[in-house]
Amino acid sequence: MLVIASSEVVAARVEAMLRGDPGLCVAVSGLAELAHRLDDHDPTIVVLAVPPPRVAGTLETLGERARVPAVVVLSTPPHDVWTPQARRAGARAVLRSDATTEELLAAITALRAGLIALHPDVVNIPPAARTMSAPGESAAPLSPREVEILEMMAEGSSNRAIAARLAISRHTVKFHVASIFAKLGAGSRTEAVTLGVRQGLIAL
Repeated sequence: MLVIASSEVVAARVEAMLRGDPGLCVAVSGLAELAHRLDDHDPTIVVLAVPPPRVAGTLETLGERARVPAVVVLSTPPHDVWTPQARRAGARAVLRSDATTEELLAAITALRAGLIALHPDVVNIPPAARTMSAPGESAAPLSPREVEILEMMAEGSSNRAIAARLAISRHTVKFHVASIFAKLGAGSRTEAVTLGVRQGLIAL
């Protein structure tokens, strides 16, 4: 795993958060030596913690590689970076810059399982402000776990109840719910359930 940060302070903070998981092998890179670090480590997951104006350019560099790594972007406000271009460049998770260790590790776990992980602010914005998909770009299908959670949402279950029923953390449930919203283009739980029924994903 490679941490790309704009400053040594930010790099140290993110690295310390990741060092708590003995299953992670962590390397750190600044923007200046990024190309060299990518060649040395060829990471499967990248944690990108740079100012919002530098996110798009850095993702473009990552997206040019033969094997595009999955990227966790730490940015505030998070919804500004969840664009079709970012997704094509490997962005699979977007959290706030002040994400907790638990949130970051949960996002990495989601990426390893082939899921996306989004902070609720990515989807909880006015419809007029949402980033629209590029023409011809299709939404990713819901995973079996996301369909399962959507069914529980249709039953009126809260995040706490879903977490207890599935024996997972509430943070993980929150990421799944945000992913469901993003994939369905929904702005609320009710809208997500309605769209899920219309698309034949669940039945009431």
